[in-house]
Amino acid sequence: MSLSRKQYWIACLFLLPALAIFGLFFYFPFLQSIYYSFTEWNGIKAPRFIGFDNYRYLFQDAQMLDGMKNTLKMVVFGLIVQNPLALLLALLLNRKFRTRGFLRTSFYLPVIISLVVTSIVWGELLKYDGFINGLLEPIIGEAHVQDWLGTVSTSFPTIMLLTQWQGIGYCALIYLAGLQSIPTDVYEAADIEGAKGFALFRHVTFPMLMSSVTIVLFLTIVGALRLFDLPFLLTNGGPGSSSYTLFLAVYNSAFKNQSYGYATAGGIVLALFIIAVTVVQLGITRKREVEL
Repeated sequence: MSLSRKQYWIACLFLLPALAIFGLFFYFPFLQSIYYSFTEWNGIKAPRFIGFDNYRYLFQDAQMLDGMKNTLKMVVFGLIVQNPLALLLALLLNRKFRTRGFLRTSFYLPVIISLVVTSIVWGELLKYDGFINGLLEPIIGEAHVQDWLGTVSTSFPTIMLLTQWQGIGYCALIYLAGLQSIPTDVYEAADIEGAKGFALFRHVTFPMLMSSVTIVLFLTIVGALRLFDLPFLLTNGGPGSSSYTLFLAVYNSAFKNQSYGYATAGGIVLALFIIAVTVVQLGITRKREVEL
């Protein structure tokens, strides 16, 4: 039943306060940020319009470029490592065995631990004279022991592995929920048709999981593009800019260098990149979803 004109305007009147608050705290700051991205501004003096200089310098700044490269590495690593491992883990945890409940809790536990606590614990474990090197030294020799977070070649790969350790349980939980939502009738019909093993997974389980795949891919991509906490707490982008991410580079430009106009330009580029990647990803995966 369609609303009458009077009911329509009454509904708009009730929505107006919420829309006004949303516009004041979301759209207005966003539009203001676009303006500031074209200015030189330190947060105190009046902003000075400089055109596209901030955007041009973004692609010449070594820290920003390192942040972009590391962020893209994180996205690719999450897609080709974290997602398959999370799906495999969910398939294993969906089976019936004695310690299933304990293992489900154990794999999800890193998700709920505070990032500050995680950073402190792993920082102690991974330092040169830490517990990890104490275990590795008898195996690989003292010459190969190093500061995993203080060496250019190992700092960001170590952070990448830590993000997988922290996030894989959450992705596995989403896949597990998807697996448990698949009707048993589908498997019974597939069994009658003779589908077993990998063929059953390929033609029945995986197509039915596409809605979960869509969610997990979206969260993985956005989480990787917004990676900030672990690099900031463990290395602050160092040594040098070897463990910089784009989000961390934007943060340091604003709050360490007081280059708010330049940092805003970096934030705009990051936001546009997130929007573009997620639109493409959602468009691809949603076409393959199967309604249960």
